Amino acid sequence: MTHQPTPAQDLPAPSGEPVTTHRSGLTSNFKNVTVRPWRQSTAVLAVVAQALFALGGVTNLYLAWLDVRIKGLLSDQDYEAVIRESETVDGLYLPILAVGAGAGIVFLVWFHRVWTSDRSDHGLYTRGTGLAIGGWFIPLANFVLGPLALRDLLWGTEHASPKAQPGRPVATPRLVIAWWVVVGLGVLFAMLGRGAETGLQQPKSLEALTTSLQATLTWDAAGGLAAAVGALVAVLTIRRVMDYTRR
Repeated sequence: MTHQPTPAQDLPAPSGEPVTTHRSGLTSNFKNVTVRPWRQSTAVLAVVAQALFALGGVTNLYLAWLDVRIKGLLSDQDYEAVIRESETVDGLYLPILAVGAGAGIVFLVWFHRVWTSDRSDHGLYTRGTGLAIGGWFIPLANFVLGPLALRDLLWGTEHASPKAQPGRPVATPRLVIAWWVVVGLGVLFAMLGRGAETGLQQPKSLEALTTSLQATLTWDAAGGLAAAVGALVAVLTIRRVMDYTRR
């Protein structure tokens, strides 16, 4: 009778080839996760992601400060300064988008590394790897699916940690709740900003135009502040997960 390896066992490598340690972990909803040994480069990815999020957060804070400054210049009717500062704001949009995209890419690579590592309890996951990663790319649904995947990762790494408390974590981590709050505020501020922009299309007077511009700048500044707080939450989340995976 031949022995059939189970999904959780390593498969023997052909003679002369290095033995791989890929295994299969089973989630709570019976999805397979290909488990790989922890790689030290995961810690490097974590540092890079934190640095990019921090840079993005600082840039968004500066952008929010510029919006507030322009709003004040409008009140003072210093239109030359308004134009000058507006050009500075316009020049920041592409760098902010580039930093944000870079942070998102590095974050997802890091996330996948930890999600499939042997330093997480995959039995606490409520979704497979495909949805955990792909959920971040589904419009609108990513506001829910992304933080839920983070919740699973925090649960899994916490329970697999040598410092884990007895029992299985069941409460939603505060950092995940913070993600939802920040995302909700960001969407709200964006909608309010779009509403304020309607007054810029056919203003009845210079005063009405100035009022609409100031309202738009207010919500833009609030959105920049929310983005900065979101970057901070991302950094704290990465740090928390890496603390759980420290051996």
